[in-house]
Amino acid sequence: MRYILITGINFNNKGAEAMMFHLYHYLQKRWPDKKVVALCKNSEEQLKKYKERYKLRTLSFYPADFFDAQGGIYRIAGRIRGIQSQRNSAVLRRVLRNADLCVDASGFVFSSKFGLLDNYVWLKKIALMKKNRIPVVVMPQSFGPFDYPKWAGWGLMRNAKRTLQYPKKIYAREQAGFDVMKTYCLAENLFLAPDLVLLGEHLNPKHFYRNPRLMKTYEIKPGSVAVIPNQKLKVHAADVNGQEIYESAVRALLRAGKNVYIIRHCDSDREFCAALADKFGAEDKVVYIDDEIDCIEFSGLIAQVDFAVASRYHGVVHSYKAGTPCVVIGWADKYQELAGQVAQEKYVMDLSEYSERILNGIIHEMSKNFRKEKQTIAHKYMQLIENGDLYETAFGWMR
Repeated sequence: MRYILITGINFNNKGAEAMMFHLYHYLQKRWPDKKVVALCKNSEEQLKKYKERYKLRTLSFYPADFFDAQGGIYRIAGRIRGIQSQRNSAVLRRVLRNADLCVDASGFVFSSKFGLLDNYVWLKKIALMKKNRIPVVVMPQSFGPFDYPKWAGWGLMRNAKRTLQYPKKIYAREQAGFDVMKTYCLAENLFLAPDLVLLGEHLNPKHFYRNPRLMKTYEIKPGSVAVIPNQKLKVHAADVNGQEIYESAVRALLRAGKNVYIIRHCDSDREFCAALADKFGAEDKVVYIDDEIDCIEFSGLIAQVDFAVASRYHGVVHSYKAGTPCVVIGWADKYQELAGQVAQEKYVMDLSEYSERILNGIIHEMSKNFRKEKQTIAHKYMQLIENGDLYETAFGWMR
C-alpha cells in the first residue's frame, strides 16, 4: 500500500483541524488507491479518542516519533531522553518508506515570531521527506518576518535556502510572506494563494464521523454575535490589556442589544475565554460555550450569528466561509489580506491603532450593516471559489 502524508496539523486548534479535514477528504477522493495518513502533533494517547470519533487515519508525529523517524543521532538522543514511542515508530517508518507525497499545512511556523527550535523542526520535516525521497507540497501559510539574532539566524536561514528548494510547491497566503520567501525558494516553486480552508469544499459530516448522530448542534438565539478571542492578544497588545479589549467589545455588543456567545477556537484559549465569561457571569445575554467542538460543529454554529468579533485567523476564515461578517482584532498582514479577499477591510482593527473608541465604532457600524455585509461576502466568496484553482495547481502535477 502507498501513502499520502499530511503534516503540520493537530486536533487542539480548529484551524489546524480544518486544514487536516479538508486535505484528508480531497486527497483521499483524488487518490482512492492510496491511504492518506495525518501525522499529528498529538501523542498517540491523545489520538485514541479522535480515532474512536473520526474515520481519519492518524499517527503521532510530535515530538517523540518525529525524532525517532530521523534516525541516526536523533533516534539515539530521543531514546536516551526516554521520549521515543515504540508502539508508533515501526508503523511510522513503514509509512515513510512507502509514501508518494507529503502535504504540509502548518499555518504559521516559519518566522522569528516563533522560537528557533520550532523553525528548525519545520525545516527538518521537509529534510526528512527529502531523505526518504517523498515529494513535498507546502500549502498556503504565513511566512516571516525573519528577524533572528545574528548569531542564531545565519545558520538557520542558510539551512532554509538549501531545504526550501526541495518542495514541488510552496504557497504563501500573504504578499509579505511571498516577498520574504523569494530569497530562499526557487522562482518556479513559490506561489501566492488564499487559505486552503477558505477555498476548500464545505465539509460533509458523513465523510468524517463514525457516527454522525454524535455531532453537536446548537440553537443560537436570533440577534446574536460570536466572540472568538485569541490569548495571544496578551502578547501582541503591548500597550493595553488584551483581556480588556474583549471586555470592551462585549460591553459594546450588549449596548447594541446583542446576545453574546463566547467560543474558543483553540484549546490554549480556554483560560482567556473563561476569564472573559466570568466578567459577565451575572449577564443573561452572555453565554460561554465551553464544549470541545470540532471545526464542522463550529461551522454550523458560526453560520447562525449576525456577525463575529474574532482574533483567531481560522475563526475569521470559518466565519467568511459561512457567510458571516467579522469585526477582526488583529496584529499582522494576514488579517488585513484575508478580510480584503471578501471586501471587509474596514472592519479590521490593528492592535497598533487600538482604542476603545475606534473598536466601539467598528462594532457599531457592523451592527448596522451586517445584513449588507453578508451579501457582499457571499458575492466575493463565490468569485474566490470560481477563480481559485489552488487544489488543482498544487496537485495537478502528480498522477
